[in-house]
Amino acid sequence: MKISTVSSIENIKVFCEKYFRDSSPFISYDFFKYLEKSGCTNTITGWEPEHILIENNTKNIAFIPNFKKNNSNGEYIFDHVFANAYHQIGKNYYPKYLSAIPFTPVKKKNIIYGERRIDIKELAELLKNHCIKKEISSFHFNFIDKKNSDILHSENFYQRIGIQYYWYNKCYENFGNFLDNLKRKKRKNIIKERDSLKQNDINLVVKKGNEICDEDLNLFFKCYLNTINKKWSIAYLKLSFFNKLLKSSIKQKIVLIQAFQKNEFIGCSLHFIGEKTLFGRYWGCLKEIPFLHFELCYYSAIEFAIKNNLKKVEAGAQGEHKIARGYEPRLTYSNHWFDHSELSPLIKKFLIEEKKKVKDTIDYLNQFVPFK
Repeated sequence: MKISTVSSIENIKVFCEKYFRDSSPFISYDFFKYLEKSGCTNTITGWEPEHILIENNTKNIAFIPNFKKNNSNGEYIFDHVFANAYHQIGKNYYPKYLSAIPFTPVKKKNIIYGERRIDIKELAELLKNHCIKKEISSFHFNFIDKKNSDILHSENFYQRIGIQYYWYNKCYENFGNFLDNLKRKKRKNIIKERDSLKQNDINLVVKKGNEICDEDLNLFFKCYLNTINKKWSIAYLKLSFFNKLLKSSIKQKIVLIQAFQKNEFIGCSLHFIGEKTLFGRYWGCLKEIPFLHFELCYYSAIEFAIKNNLKKVEAGAQGEHKIARGYEPRLTYSNHWFDHSELSPLIKKFLIEEKKKVKDTIDYLNQFVPFK
């Protein structure tokens, strides 16, 4: 086996359309292609496509989505501590390699996509040698499953854990049935928050796939930018990217939940349907209404999941406040290899200590899960 790279996913369209799929809708040829086409992933943004092909006897047998990163923006696994360590000893941390879904903290069930299984231990050595040859400081796999993470960890791709919050559908018949399973105080609080919106004449409209039009998307993007500005963040995604998605096969997996006060549009949230999971991705409002965020991002998402027999809702990264809304803390996994003989063991020690703290944190948070 040997490794080569391509600078655009379009160069391997046929292979990706056949093999590049996972449990989330974001692992797809169209999603990655339109990130490129709209200028979201390129050298300027620091997400330069450098996808990895694994070849055997001149035939492509597997593919790893990969980017040459010149910053740490839009990753959701915050690695500035590593960048600072490199800087302090006068070494360059960038460029680095990152295998991840751009701007999307969603787990991948697979790390390699192809026509047959690839031995991860053999692959790990190929990746290390490739990085050394290309003078790449490090290789990172963000948001992967525990099984693959454990294998990579044994090959000195150090494991790092984090916490996200998921809602699970425990065969609920409706939202009221879900509420009945909560402790009394938490149940009353959710009812109070939802009643407050009704008293403010807020009504919701849920649209999916072909029901979503260009005007809906323009309103959503205003909300998206408003949220970005409030957080002093970066608008990683462009309107043209969402416009392209709306004309692709991914359109049927998009759910838009809109909020109106009487007939005035005031906010919305955008979700994607995966394999038995609803992924909440973006939200925003044009008018500040108490509890609107909880409704658009959490409660309406739960209702949609129950009605459509989805097993889980993932509402994005971070947010201990999600626990009170029925979301449970779960560990996430990423893996990291560093081409530096002095820093590598120090980073390994740091990650071991960090892992203990994260596990202590999730044990603490589990005490506040609101179910009876």
